[in-house]
Amino acid sequence: MSSTVRIVHLDPDWFGTVDGERRAFERAFESVAVEAVDVSPEESADDVARRVGEADALLTHYTDVPGELMDATGCSVVSRYATGIDGIDVEGATERGVRVTNVPTYCNREVGEHVIALALSCLRGLPQYDASTADGEWEWDLVDPVRPFSELTFGFLAFGNKARAAADLANAIGFDCVAADPFLDDEDVRDAGVEPVEFDELIERSDVLSLNAPLTDETRGIVDADVLSRMPEASVLVNTSRGELVDEDALVDALEDGPLLSAGLDVLATEPPSASNPLLDRDDVVVTPHAAWYSERSVEALIEKGSEAVVAAYERREHEGIVNPEALE
Repeated sequence: MSSTVRIVHLDPDWFGTVDGERRAFERAFESVAVEAVDVSPEESADDVARRVGEADALLTHYTDVPGELMDATGCSVVSRYATGIDGIDVEGATERGVRVTNVPTYCNREVGEHVIALALSCLRGLPQYDASTADGEWEWDLVDPVRPFSELTFGFLAFGNKARAAADLANAIGFDCVAADPFLDDEDVRDAGVEPVEFDELIERSDVLSLNAPLTDETRGIVDADVLSRMPEASVLVNTSRGELVDEDALVDALEDGPLLSAGLDVLATEPPSASNPLLDRDDVVVTPHAAWYSERSVEALIEKGSEAVVAAYERREHEGIVNPEALE
């Protein structure tokens, strides 16, 4: 590689420009070239590699980065400008000495607020009321039941930063909050004003179940027909994590036949979804376009924190955004 650090952004259409990243890296490196390569989901790793050429760092929002792409580009850093790292071969990166980064804390508040917004919309039947009113009706008793939030339990599957932000709000509103997270000590959960429970109890008690777990082999499809059937009557499912956590066919059945009252989904198994996805044409489902992370503030924080992590990883310095610190050695 030349003395100029070459950084390639694989998804420049995400913000429409890489000017923010360019400014951040120009402050950090004496000589840097920040380039953009629009990648389509249909392109293979070989196709992407031919277009990218050599690079010191690859930045991606949603494009997968397998080991073959790391080899072909010779990169030393792969950065996911988001929180989730599914689609990046972290194990393969570590074996190659490639540092992988993400941005774990840039949108905690935004996602927490979105979780609550989806939950309250579902519990109060806002989509049903809106659709009915648009059809010329004026009926207040369309949704049953509508219950005080103080009588309901708000559950979290995984209790990381974003779930904690949502729990702060849920507690303030008056919900009883519970969480299941096998990676946390019970005391850590209690310190947030939330009751720690096991997975089965979480499912059976949660009037609102918020999915906040990362997508892994263990969590893929974790919310299946059996889990949905064990949720309380007239309960609500909220997912702001990854669509693949949920069996969507089973979700439709649970909405049709019970026990679910409604669902609030910021993520789907396939994004963007096809027009034929049955979840899109229901008054008892609120769907937003993977927007829970978004605010003007979070965009600025994503670029700033993401760039800081890339620089630290390139220079082999410790940083909270480095996913595989063992690759620093």
